[in-house]
Amino acid sequence: MEKKGRGALLYTYRPILANPMTVALLLLVLVVTFGIGPIVAGPEGLWPLGGACFAPLAAVLLAMALFKPSPTLVFEDGIEVSLPLWRRLLGRPRYIPWSEARDVYPRSYEVAGSFLSPFASSAGTLVHTGIGIETKEGRRILIRFTPGSIRVFRAESRGYLETMMVIRDRFARRGERMITTAKSYSDTEVLAMQNRARQPLVRIEGVFTAFFLPPSIVIVLLIALAWARVDLTSFTIAIVLAVALFPPAISMARTLRQSERRNEILSELAKFQEHLRERSEPANGAKPE
Repeated sequence: MEKKGRGALLYTYRPILANPMTVALLLLVLVVTFGIGPIVAGPEGLWPLGGACFAPLAAVLLAMALFKPSPTLVFEDGIEVSLPLWRRLLGRPRYIPWSEARDVYPRSYEVAGSFLSPFASSAGTLVHTGIGIETKEGRRILIRFTPGSIRVFRAESRGYLETMMVIRDRFARRGERMITTAKSYSDTEVLAMQNRARQPLVRIEGVFTAFFLPPSIVIVLLIALAWARVDLTSFTIAIVLAVALFPPAISMARTLRQSERRNEILSELAKFQEHLRERSEPANGAKPE
């Protein structure tokens, strides 16, 4: 099968409709809306509140629809990257000719929302391998291959392996290089980068403090408000809860920032290794004797 100006279609990857974190959120909303809600709030007349109780479920379903990804299509002369529906509606370009690609290499990325887990701070977030494309214009594109079920913290999914194999074969057949701007690292530098990537994102002591501190903050603030004879209105309680959530919010933000830095290190190492792999193989893709 060929598309005009794109050459033969070599491979099609169809991503999952929603990542595991989104599915988990959907299940939680379903349980609360149709399970806990009617049992707890029903007798008090607070469910379904004229349909208002279904608003969170509608919001999650709408978000899933807007973020529904398109297939990734690998052509002989280029690649059509997967984009969510909302970006396609805005007319964002999907097709990238291989002639405009400067570097094509394995790139690490975090599964969306995994940094929200307190365990991610010490054990590491859910990291998977995608395909990074850097164009001559300076654009950086990430193609994700998140599997439907996650069994390990770091993985190369079947979709990634098959897509990368097809792309490598295409470049090898044409005697072209996938990497043209890789930095060179000494063995000492590589070991140092690997060591940095293995380190915990946040110290476990800080994680426990951040996630177990909110109840204490709430108690202290409520005692202080009672001593100051401040009425407990909805606004006051909202402020107390917001203040109590500061420690875990800061911990999660730091986890995300550290995870992004680590993924950059892993991606840079993968780019360098891809460069070494190409150098060790003949330009025409034939195996050395």
